[in-house]
Amino acid sequence: MTERTLTPGPLTALTDDIRDHGYAIVQTRIERTPARLRVPGCTDLAGCDQPATLLTLAVAEVTEEDGAAGFRFARVGGEILRVPVCDIHRVEATHDLYYVLTGRRRPDGIRAFDLPGQHMDWI
Repeated sequence: MTERTLTPGPLTALTDDIRDHGYAIVQTRIERTPARLRVPGCTDLAGCDQPATLLTLAVAEVTEEDGAAGFRFARVGGEILRVPVCDIHRVEATHDLYYVLTGRRRPDGIRAFDLPGQHMDWI
């Protein structure tokens, strides 16, 4: 399994995954997301009683406006598709999200990127 990749700087690897696989899978701490995207508990399909600490999302496109990078997240019915999970289920969330989007298992070449320091606009 491919390890998660910290992305504090240029987004080259992330855009490569979008080009090669259709999406890039990213995770960020749930406290960095708007309240409307949060849920209190882990949503792992097998069931879990831990609080959600991470939000797993799929980036469909990286945009640039006025020199600042932005993300266009995958959506279903107009809502950002997301998987809130605890730290224990972070890997399963990346696989589940990719499967929901594509109907295929997440390939080994696609990474899950951490975005702890990225400043995101959640419009």
